[in-house]
Amino acid sequence: MFFSVIVPVYKVEKYLSGCIESVLNQTFSDFELILVDDGSPDRCPEICDGYKEKDGRIRVVHKTNGGLASARRAGIKEALGDYVFNLDSDDLIERDTLECAHKIITETSCDMVSFSYRWVKNGKTVNITNDGLDEGLYTEKDVEKYVFPRLLMDKDMNHMSYYLSGKAVKRELLTPNQLNVSEKISLGEDLCCVVPCYLQAKSVFISKKEAYLYTVRDDSLSKEFNTKQIYLVENVINEVSKNNLGRVTDFDKQLCRYSCFMCFAILASAAEGNHFKSIKAIKENIANSIHREKIPLAEFDNISLKSKIAIFLMKKNCYRVAFYFLNLCKSIKKLLKKG
Repeated sequence: MFFSVIVPVYKVEKYLSGCIESVLNQTFSDFELILVDDGSPDRCPEICDGYKEKDGRIRVVHKTNGGLASARRAGIKEALGDYVFNLDSDDLIERDTLECAHKIITETSCDMVSFSYRWVKNGKTVNITNDGLDEGLYTEKDVEKYVFPRLLMDKDMNHMSYYLSGKAVKRELLTPNQLNVSEKISLGEDLCCVVPCYLQAKSVFISKKEAYLYTVRDDSLSKEFNTKQIYLVENVINEVSKNNLGRVTDFDKQLCRYSCFMCFAILASAAEGNHFKSIKAIKENIANSIHREKIPLAEFDNISLKSKIAIFLMKKNCYRVAFYFLNLCKSIKKLLKKG
């Protein structure tokens, strides 16, 4: 069997059938589909079992709720394919995704294939993202030269895709790294697995093909704002730092940039959602976490003026001013759109 497609399932009743159908309708048929029901309280378990009865390529794992890292661990333990493709249960893949991945792998024998993302909302493409590198095969030396400097974040805020979904990874490479991700990680699970995979890969193929269709949801759990996300990012930094990072010469600097960027993103999210009461908690949580040391050391070059001003204020510990500045930028943007 060539591919194991792993789909963690939790509270996606509205989207699940579309996700499953996008896999079953693939032009390449040598795969198994592993649906991991992570204790979903809706009709998802029933939907999974229904599809299993219809198609012998589907296997279903039912488990108590443990979060995304736990679900992916359960899935990888069941995987039999030479390569594993992770897919989130509210997303889709293009019909020729596995065929394209198979062609690349058979021609290059690469350990990983990383596809581009098309962000879709209500059937319309709203954004396209990729790894920011030229398409093609990157050997071990190429990975060290081109991937490692942007593994977490370079000075221009460029970085490799943090997502595990949308990548076909050799099962022998992915399995130990997936199993090593702590189930306590509830934000940044993907990054904690992707980083060691890049560190250990002998070759990687970067594809510009927009094979992965990310569903932009207004009701997504990941959109919920919580100031505790600051501590969750700290957990990610501690988890990623456990890897053998000697070959990444500037990794400490990248960690500082990642720390600063994620805190900036959390602050911007709070400003975007008018969470004025969260300012004090954000400042206190940063002061009581690893970010307090890393944010002042973060160095950036070619970033937007808005980002420069906000990060400057953060480094000066002026989080309230930074919040109101970002909130003002949001209001001005809305006015300009209306005009």
